[in-house]
Amino acid sequence: MPTLSDSYEVIGRILAKLILNGLRRQELEAKPIYSENYPTGDDVHHFVDVMEWLRAEGLVTVLSQNIAGGYFGAQLTAKGIVAIEKGSFNGSSSIRETVEARPGGLTSDNYGKIGSFVGGLIGGFAQSAQ
Repeated sequence: MPTLSDSYEVIGRILAKLILNGLRRQELEAKPIYSENYPTGDDVHHFVDVMEWLRAEGLVTVLSQNIAGGYFGAQLTAKGIVAIEKGSFNGSSSIRETVEARPGGLTSDNYGKIGSFVGGLIGGFAQSAQ
């Protein structure tokens, strides 16, 4: 069973992939997100759950989803861009700058910090709306 820390890492990996391709729509699947090994069925379900959370929170949009759990036409929304540009992150001025500075990839810990940071921002947005 994935932990919240595992979910943060998946959030970070998804956002990094979207950042590196700008606003170009793209295909997202579990396999490139779980780059260290081939994803299990549980990994694919976890990936889909995280993507659905990102969609529900308004950070990403997609054109369609296939039955195997892949997404077509994935792209950051305006709210997603605000989240990756917001505040100081890990010594850089934004998540985007951190990701773009290491296009070959970050550590699992860095991806987890990105997800945690974004989760905290979304929590802050939700509290300020109440």
